[in-house]
Amino acid sequence: MALLNYLAEVWGISIVVVSLAVLIEPRYLKKLFAEIENEATMFFWGMVSFVVGIAMVLSYNVWAQNWQVIITGLGWGALIKGLLLLFLPEYTKKWAKKIENKSWLPIVLVIMVFVGLIITYFGFTA
Repeated sequence: MALLNYLAEVWGISIVVVSLAVLIEPRYLKKLFAEIENEATMFFWGMVSFVVGIAMVLSYNVWAQNWQVIITGLGWGALIKGLLLLFLPEYTKKWAKKIENKSWLPIVLVIMVFVGLIITYFGFTA
């Protein structure tokens, strides 16, 4: 349970801080989308996402029917994202282009702030 709490705290706080940063400073989002064209950057972030994802999946891979599955899902999401960035960079570029200027992105970021707060709450109180 201590590992679950730690992971929930780390993921929750990270999601809140990053989502708020992008909401407060939208130019970060524009720069991130611009970096999708840089293959070296994509490879680096693919490596980082893969390592984080594989570490998460190997250390916590519990498919419970409660909030804890969110932590498992985040690990698998990071792993899959890393694999996509490493092996299918063109697909990732096309997908990023489709969502780059969507008006619903700020709404998703606000939802992410709340999800991060919920995960953080469970991490500190579970």
